[in-house]
Amino acid sequence: MGGQGIEEAISSVQSGKADTAIILENDLYRRKKSPVIDDFLKACKHVVVLDHSNTPTTRQADYLIPAGTFSESDGIIVNNEGRAQRYFQVYETNGIIQESWRWLMNIGEAAGIEKMRGWRTFDDITKAIADEVPLLKRVSQITPPASYRINGQRIPREPHRFSGRTSMLSNVNVSEPKPPVDSDSSLSYTMEGFRGLPPSSMIPFFWSPGWNSVQSISKYQQEVGGSLRGGDPGIRLFEPTESKPVQYFSPQTENKTARDGQLFVVRLHHIFGSEELSAQAPSVAERSPKGYVIINSESATVLGIPENQMLSIDVDGQRYTLPVKLSKEIPKGVAGLPYGIPGLPFVELPAWGILTKL
Repeated sequence: MGGQGIEEAISSVQSGKADTAIILENDLYRRKKSPVIDDFLKACKHVVVLDHSNTPTTRQADYLIPAGTFSESDGIIVNNEGRAQRYFQVYETNGIIQESWRWLMNIGEAAGIEKMRGWRTFDDITKAIADEVPLLKRVSQITPPASYRINGQRIPREPHRFSGRTSMLSNVNVSEPKPPVDSDSSLSYTMEGFRGLPPSSMIPFFWSPGWNSVQSISKYQQEVGGSLRGGDPGIRLFEPTESKPVQYFSPQTENKTARDGQLFVVRLHHIFGSEELSAQAPSVAERSPKGYVIINSESATVLGIPENQMLSIDVDGQRYTLPVKLSKEIPKGVAGLPYGIPGLPFVELPAWGILTKL
């Protein structure tokens, strides 16, 4: 799709080629060291940030635009096998919150970009993408369009036993208001609509008489554990070739030879905590690790470092003071730092670092 990295963005502002940064749901302080991002944002005449969460980057914005979270947005995701799948907005947002793509669509139209004048819905966006990006030419075929109906009816987001809408809104009005109309999909924000089996890419929930929740999924499958009736949702945008598979990662498991008392420091990703939003959920944050540095057990013995010993580690001018963990699985001459854990400032890894016992 093209595009460049954050280094090119920083260079463009510093060289005077650009004076405004538009940052889309991205905390730049997780991408570069704080002084680098501070200088970059100060050099910008305008900083426009679209986000749904409070981050160090949003606090630097001149203009902060409230974007919808995943549950407040429509979109397409592409998984690691290249399969594009649609996800749907769970509920209408309150106030001025909109999907990021809708904000950008409106801004583009207001700025007079001709090709964006006719864009109104998600279908308009996907068609434009399909027409312009060869790799994504089939994204508009992932699900039926928003005009799709079965027997003239939309597909309900809610099961027929869903109730309590009047009581949920009694603080507003005891009479039931008209449900919002979804212009971006053929789903409805109600329990009314078509009650049969929808297309596999449009199934909002699994339910069958006598079954509870996902236990009923077999009723939607061609056979137990098999594909969904009508085929599994999503479209693969690219297929594997018969030639030798591309090696996206080249594991570096060999031992590193420590040089001048230095260790080769790498990132360690955790299921809980390394992902940006997970650490903001209290129940998940409880399972997130605290800061640490991990080294090979045999190397620790040679260096005379016991487990839980506090160490000072200096990587590219960034100093951390952390307890040490020992592992037989990490190669000799290598040290690991958890990525994205709150309280650990960003540093470019892998890099050589100096460990000092305290």
